[in-house]
Amino acid sequence: MQEIRAWYPLESSPEVFTSMARAWGLPERYSFVDVLGLDPELLSVVPRPVHAIVLLFPDTPDIVKRRTEEGPCAPVKPGDEPLWIPQVGVGHSCGTFAMIHAFAQLGLVPKLDHFFAACRATTAPERTRLFAESDLIRDTHNGSVTAGQTVLRDTDWDDADHFLSFVQAEVDGETRLFELDGNAPRTGPLDRGRCTDLLQDTARVIRDIYLPGAGDNVHFSVMALVG
Repeated sequence: MQEIRAWYPLESSPEVFTSMARAWGLPERYSFVDVLGLDPELLSVVPRPVHAIVLLFPDTPDIVKRRTEEGPCAPVKPGDEPLWIPQVGVGHSCGTFAMIHAFAQLGLVPKLDHFFAACRATTAPERTRLFAESDLIRDTHNGSVTAGQTVLRDTDWDDADHFLSFVQAEVDGETRLFELDGNAPRTGPLDRGRCTDLLQDTARVIRDIYLPGAGDNVHFSVMALVG
């Protein structure tokens, strides 16, 4: 049997992500679904309400350049922004980070309530340690690596694409769209502006910021948490 490295990349699969969230206590009414396209017609078939978006994208040079030029994060008032955890020294855990960041804002996974409370009470680097040392998070991630249809390859460790998530949050009485990514150059939540419809506003960011830098790379996937 192939040895699985800790924090191996996850498959971008609604079934895999939903199964992981169920292990954390996500109620049956909620699930992840594929977003099959970013045009209005395909967005209209996504079940509502939408609570969070998970994006998988390729780290092409143009995308990396654009993300670096945007800076680490937009200024927000302390205490108002969504919980953010740096992804440092924990392998290819970005898929799990995307979910953790989303559920930290939403709740919905009661088995992680203590973890989220501990993270909010401490510094960003300490949050990373809490993440890495959580048996529930680590075991759920590692147990889900082979749950999808993708066949694991050694090259996946070096050639993995990247996950992040989008949520909405209230800041100064206004609903804002936040992009949550634990990787550099980010040092906190990135405020993407006013949010009137989470799915449509996230689709606009993906179309305007991420797709133009992809070139011929088609390694994109979008999932929505609905229910």
